[in-house]
Amino acid sequence: MAEAPAGETARVFFALWPDAGVREGLVRAGAALHALHGGRRMRPDSLHLTLVFVGAVMAGRIPELLAVAGDVQVGGFETVFDQPECWRHNRIACLGASEVPDGLRELVGGLEAGLLGLGMPFDRRPYKPHITLLRNADCRRAAAAEGEKENPASGPLRWPARDFVLVRSSLRPDGARYEELGRWPLL
Repeated sequence: MAEAPAGETARVFFALWPDAGVREGLVRAGAALHALHGGRRMRPDSLHLTLVFVGAVMAGRIPELLAVAGDVQVGGFETVFDQPECWRHNRIACLGASEVPDGLRELVGGLEAGLLGLGMPFDRRPYKPHITLLRNADCRRAAAAEGEKENPASGPLRWPARDFVLVRSSLRPDGARYEELGRWPLL
């Protein structure tokens, strides 16, 4: 982990990061969604499932986030991504999950509880697992095909979760760049 001066801020979030096989399936799904909606495809190295978006924190507080993650004890689980979606309000196309496994709920809940215990603010919306595959998507382009609901991943995409990460995000003109700050196994 590259150390930042204590007075500096870092934009951070907890996430699942795909292995090579899952990433390959996500890239294929992104290509199919791109054919429907256009937009800008996400770089393969940036594909992830956000668990909890913390946002800007003082760099000196990152050790507290690492400790919160270390206290979370959740077993591995599998999430099935089977819902292609295009969200007009923020112009993203993504792959969502029609069912949220208990392990994923426990992991998100454990992280949120730890952050609440620190008094650290975070994005507290109801959790809806989704993987952003496109930005600047034209959700109207596929309106005629809306009834088709075919999964662009050529069937459900199964993501076995074995660990989770804390990531620092740096926004750049060509998209976000991510730096892993810590990784923890799921039991």
